[in-house]
Amino acid sequence: MMRELQRWAGAQWWRASGRIAKDRAELYGGATGLRVLTFHEMLPEDLEQMRQIVDWCRDRFPMATPADADDLFAGRWRDGPSDRFLVTFDDGLASNYEAARWLSDVGVSAIFFVVPSLLDRSMDEYLRYHERHGVRAHPPLATGDTRGLTTGQVREMMAMGHRIGAHNFAHRDLGRLHDPADLRYEIANALEAVAELTGAECRDFAIGFGQPENLSDEATAYLVEHCPRVYACHRGLNAPGKTPRFVLRHAVSRDHPFAFTRVCLEGGADRRVADRARELVRRVGLLPATSGSPPPA
Repeated sequence: MMRELQRWAGAQWWRASGRIAKDRAELYGGATGLRVLTFHEMLPEDLEQMRQIVDWCRDRFPMATPADADDLFAGRWRDGPSDRFLVTFDDGLASNYEAARWLSDVGVSAIFFVVPSLLDRSMDEYLRYHERHGVRAHPPLATGDTRGLTTGQVREMMAMGHRIGAHNFAHRDLGRLHDPADLRYEIANALEAVAELTGAECRDFAIGFGQPENLSDEATAYLVEHCPRVYACHRGLNAPGKTPRFVLRHAVSRDHPFAFTRVCLEGGADRRVADRARELVRRVGLLPATSGSPPPA
């Protein structure tokens, strides 16, 4: 409770002090760009929180599509008067299916980054699957009889207009993996399994845990070489020519007061993780710059 009160009070101060505008000028030269939300498990309280946050975004900002993110990676981003927001999910848990249906109903296209070895399995079955391959997998957030999405649900989600990306194969920390065989197991297997499921090359990969320390130098080089669109998981604006080539995302937490989440999505807390963004720039470079043109009204 004390942490929640501190976050709520911080959000009020950041807004009242004009920090949002100051940080946009200082960190991004006043630019607008793409902000990416990341959700995980969708228990009933999480689903309600997701709806509240997405509705708040829809009421105030243009919503982005996966194709808009492709343009950002490719240097084709079109500047606009405000940030745009993209919704993503990690892990591929069965509870994501209801979120996909609701988003489709309100006209929002999202990217679901799935652990493909979890599909059609319970968490225990997933762990045993990797044990048979001599790998100690990490359970994504939940344990026991929690299940992954079914392949049928994934195909329905694609028909709804959502994109399926890869999110590791055994959900291990890439910061601790250096051997080429381990990297192929975690990254190549995930990309290939998603491609087989969707019938198209998988070009989108979300890093498990998503922080700079969750990427070894070897894993970073492997991703740069093999995957054109890589997503991290710490907050920040994505602006052409100014922010990391691996796209930043804001992980939504059920423990955060709504006021705190709102001010974070407006940019009021970006300075608190600016050092992480700078470290990622040092390691992978910048998103390509683009002159762009304003999006159609």
